[in-house]
Amino acid sequence: MKKRYIALIVLAVLIVLVIAALKIAPGIAKDYVVEHSEELIGRKMKIADVDFNPFTFTVTVDDFAIFEQDGATPFVGFEKFRVNVNPTRLLSKEINVSEIYLKGLYTQVVQDGDRFNFSDILDKFAASEQDSVATDSAATPSATADATAGSAKTENVAAADSAAGDSIKAINIDPVEMTGGFDVAIQNIVLEKGNIIYQDRKVGSKIHLQDFSVDIPAVYFNNKDTDIGVNLKFADGGDLTVKVLFNMKTQDFNVAVALKQFELACGKPYLKDFINYKDFSGSLDVNLNVAGNVNDVLSSNVAGTVGLNNIVLTETSEKTIGVNSVQVGIKKANLNEMDFVVDSVVVDGAFAHLDLLKGGKTNIDILLNPKGAAEDTSAVDSALTAAVVTEAPVDSSKSDSAVAAAPETAKAAPAKPLKFVLNKLQLKNTSVSANDLTIKTPFNYKVSGISVSGSNINFDTPCTVNVNANFPEGGTVSVKYKGALSDLSTMDAYVSIKNLALKHFSPYSLHYTGYPIISGTMAFASDNKINKFNLDSKNTIDIYNIDVGDKVEGSDPEFTVPMKVGLYILKDKDDKIQFDVPVQGNMQDPEFSYLKIVWKTVMNLLIKVALSPLKIVGNVAASGASAIGFDLGKNDEIVIDPLNNHMESEQYAKAIKMVSALAKDPKLKMNFVQSFNMKKTVEAYKTRKLKTEFYKSTQGKTALNELDEKAIIAIDDKDEAYTAYVAANAANLDRKALEKELLDMAAKRNTELLKTLQQQSGVTKKNVTVTTAPRSQLVNHKGKANFKVQIDVQ
Repeated sequence: MKKRYIALIVLAVLIVLVIAALKIAPGIAKDYVVEHSEELIGRKMKIADVDFNPFTFTVTVDDFAIFEQDGATPFVGFEKFRVNVNPTRLLSKEINVSEIYLKGLYTQVVQDGDRFNFSDILDKFAASEQDSVATDSAATPSATADATAGSAKTENVAAADSAAGDSIKAINIDPVEMTGGFDVAIQNIVLEKGNIIYQDRKVGSKIHLQDFSVDIPAVYFNNKDTDIGVNLKFADGGDLTVKVLFNMKTQDFNVAVALKQFELACGKPYLKDFINYKDFSGSLDVNLNVAGNVNDVLSSNVAGTVGLNNIVLTETSEKTIGVNSVQVGIKKANLNEMDFVVDSVVVDGAFAHLDLLKGGKTNIDILLNPKGAAEDTSAVDSALTAAVVTEAPVDSSKSDSAVAAAPETAKAAPAKPLKFVLNKLQLKNTSVSANDLTIKTPFNYKVSGISVSGSNINFDTPCTVNVNANFPEGGTVSVKYKGALSDLSTMDAYVSIKNLALKHFSPYSLHYTGYPIISGTMAFASDNKINKFNLDSKNTIDIYNIDVGDKVEGSDPEFTVPMKVGLYILKDKDDKIQFDVPVQGNMQDPEFSYLKIVWKTVMNLLIKVALSPLKIVGNVAASGASAIGFDLGKNDEIVIDPLNNHMESEQYAKAIKMVSALAKDPKLKMNFVQSFNMKKTVEAYKTRKLKTEFYKSTQGKTALNELDEKAIIAIDDKDEAYTAYVAANAANLDRKALEKELLDMAAKRNTELLKTLQQQSGVTKKNVTVTTAPRSQLVNHKGKANFKVQIDVQ
């Protein structure tokens, strides 16, 4: 009996000693680790307390921290860590962890190029490992050879394993076998009030996961489902919830991700590598469910919604591009089968602008050209060039034999065809502004109320999309598109524009013609059929009540056309202009321009008026704007003699016939412009002047009549007396004085012609003018001296 008591006492003492040791040992270990932390990891460490409860098999660690290299700033740490193990369950072949609890986890990762704020710890471990290997090698020289052989053997085995792995499509894991026949259950995994900070100093970014939590009721290494829940907040805005169901035996999983109001501004530092902008804001919402099997992840089915809200991109010019809301509903997405079904895409309140800038660039070009892009590209090009130059030569015979020996199974499987369906497409409340700064008077135009609707949009089958929009002052546009997404080179498109106010396009009219548009509306219908980028387009233009102002002096237009006269002639009795413009060509041809063809057709029509306006006015059909019937013969100019002070009867008669059109239509205006070649006329006038003075001196006359003028013209240039006179007096004639006399004579002809024309019916002081062309035009004048008639409209 005494021996039994003694045994019990000894056992009790041993138990007390073990318990005491277990209670005391953590403290000793803690003190050792803290004291020697710089030797172990190269950093200072803090541990407030380590405790082990031998009755509950619970280990607790309080207030743990590893500091930065300065010894004061926390690098990683936590407030409390607790883990509990149930050893009695080992008897039933189960490893059971009843609790893992972590509170207040904090870590800050700082990246500066290819270095991190923990790189020194990794360097220390790497150096320690190298020292250990060097010591072992010195102690056992034969070990090096053995290690080399073992390494080669390992590499061969690894290569064989890799080759075998390539042929395995799925890996089936038996959780019971993996854990040595034990069931494993880890329960009550809780992480709360965690904070993780990531900083990239090179780009200036900072991502802060704030107050995040993880709640895992249990992780089972058997046929039970593991349920994982993760919740976290982003310091800049946004909540993320992730729920995971996973079965270790079947490898089936289901992941539900819910991201709410995630602020996209945290990505601004990275965005600068792609675009050149001033500011960016907006939020992202994601609600997705992914179900599948770990062994074939690409066959997983994805469903849910993705939304963007209040997206605003501010350009360097302070202008903005953005959208109020983009909502995408995903019904099915299977990468393995290339099968995608998008339930809906709804875009609400998008706004954008397109600025055409001088030099051929647009605001989009500036936006897509981030700073340093050119340098980065050249660096990449240099690296690629160096790689090509230093590439080792290839043994073509070995390459050929390797290719010949490659099994058929190594050939890539043919790509699966893309299956895509968009059940609903809707764009509403959208506006786009166009600004053309390449012309003298900038063009600004806003298209609002843009809406797009479509249904059953798929990849292979032609589908229909309708587009509608509003123009300023009540104009509308409607577009009906029919085509397949798989072949954008073939489609049908019908465009209808109604009640388009033309005065907004006055800057272009000024640029091309010099005339501003002050009124008018246009309707435009276009039926376009495109087959392999070959366009066959039928267009009808209907313009009502268009009018232009006076030509702007100094405008220097690209086309010299009499806009007022052209429009006057083109209008019918109802003040309408209507004509058809067929357009054909290949849209991939760099010289092809749809709008350029239409505009050129209009300009050609007006240029015909510019070439001979009076002919057109004189031959307008009865159905046109006016019925003015007179015949001007083969030309509409009046040939004159610039050396004659007076005009002939025939010249007066032709001018009178021209102004007869004014009596039939008071809107017309006529300007008779006198022109002659100054250089040739001065030479001819110099000869006429010498003959006149020679005639006066030989005939003793001071005043001349018409008969005398005829006699002067008849003087022979080779007459000896006249030749001698010219030799003696030609140098006395000044060229500038002769030019002045010619211009005085031209002014006198103008006065006489205007006086005669103003006596005709329908002619007023406002609708007929007679002028001489500027000297710059007289110097370059070609052809005969004449009066050319310019037509305009009041």
